[in-house]
Order: sequence, then structure tokens, then C-alpha cells
Amino acid sequence: MHFSIFRYNPERDAKPYMQDFHVDLQPTDAMLLDVILRIKDFQDDSLTIRRSCREGVCGSDAININGRNGLACVTRVRELKEPVELRTLPSFPVIRDLVVDMTRFWKQYHSIKPYLINDEPAPEKERVQSPEDREKLDGSYECIM
Repeated sequence: MHFSIFRYNPERDAKPYMQDFHVDLQPTDAMLLDVILRIKDFQDDSLTIRRSCREGVCGSDAININGRNGLACVTRVRELKEPVELRTLPSFPVIRDLVVDMTRFWKQYHSIKPYLINDEPAPEKERVQSPEDREKLDGSYECIM
């Protein structure tokens, strides 16, 4: 399978470029992230991608895949059209290869305060929640999976 991957190392490269890789898919290569990690392990150990949970929850391996933003860990590699073009997320500054600077995103995220705010002073040990208060949360907090 043919992959064209965005590359940029600010310590070495004057400008970004695309690098081609050819990979013979293995039976264990179910998701795109599996193949990217095999490229890193066996063809170019300098290839850089952010990853964490491998379950499509954290979003850390978000990249642009053939012109559409997606998660490498939940993208089925055999369903992709060749050549598979992997780029950074658009509108984010590039740190290195497929890793972007999320500073602006996190600043905006924290500015909207997506969490509960309690105006009462913090107790010494913990805030105790009544069963009735807990019941009010049912249906609005479950895992995104």
C-alpha cells in the first residue's frame, strides 16, 4: 500500500515536504495507526505522531487522512483509497511531522469552562453528592463510546 506522509522537522528542514512509503499490509494491520507505527518502527524511526488510548476516545492521533480529518486509531486502513495521503490537522501550527501545537485549542477549551463550577468554599475532605443529585446526571455524562 502506498502512503504519502507530511514531514517537517524544524531543526533540520527548511520547509515541509511529503515522503512516500510503501507497506505490505500484514494481517495485524487493522487500523491506520497500526501501519503508521510499523512505518516508524521499520522504515523511519524519526516519523512523529501523537497517540494515546488507541480507542478513538482521546483524539490525540487526529490527522488529515486523504483530505478528511479523522483519528488514525479508528480508521480502517483497508478501506482507504491509495495513495493514502496523511497530513497535519489544518489551521494548527506544526511542531513536527504529524504533530501539531494544540496550545490555542486548549486555551479556547479552558475559556469556556466545560466543567461544573461550585460557588461554595471547598470542604476539607470531599464534596458529598446525594443520590438524588447524582440521579440528575444520568444520561448526560456517559462515555462517548
